[in-house]
Amino acid sequence: MSEVKIPVQSLKTIVISSVIASLSAFFILIAFIAPAEYGIDPTGLGKKLGLMVLAEKQAVISKEVVSCPAGNLAADWQDIVMITIPPNSGLEYKFAIQKDEAIEYEWASSGTALYFDFHGEPKGNTNGYFKSYQLSTLNKAEGAQLIPFTGSHGWYWKNKSAEAVQVTLKTKGRYKIKGLM
Repeated sequence: MSEVKIPVQSLKTIVISSVIASLSAFFILIAFIAPAEYGIDPTGLGKKLGLMVLAEKQAVISKEVVSCPAGNLAADWQDIVMITIPPNSGLEYKFAIQKDEAIEYEWASSGTALYFDFHGEPKGNTNGYFKSYQLSTLNKAEGAQLIPFTGSHGWYWKNKSAEAVQVTLKTKGRYKIKGLM
């Protein structure tokens, strides 16, 4: 029977390997991750490699909703919100609505056509079911929807352009605003 010898690393080899790994990780953090994620570039390498642009775009991709008191803008609407949809991004704006209630709506973008899905999800649903009421690519839409089930109902907008797009959404009905999702 032959013996199998298992190579054992010396303590010196383990310490050297650990130090090299730690220094490498620190360099990667400072040279690549910090410029791309946080816009911090102490080495200047992030700018040369174009990584600083990634941090700038993340700062631009902030979701913004401005609520306007309807009485000041249009007596016909209960709620008016202005929603900024970041470039190459999508977001949802929702309401909690009971079965057999109706929501009237009108929305318009600042000119750019947006892919949208006006849909609802039943309350307590855990299997991912949703019902689309309107699905298209437009720069505005209006109408009324009788709600077929209690749950979360609203719009998903997808901005495929390189510029932020503002959507003005006007609504009225018996609902509770859930806002951005």
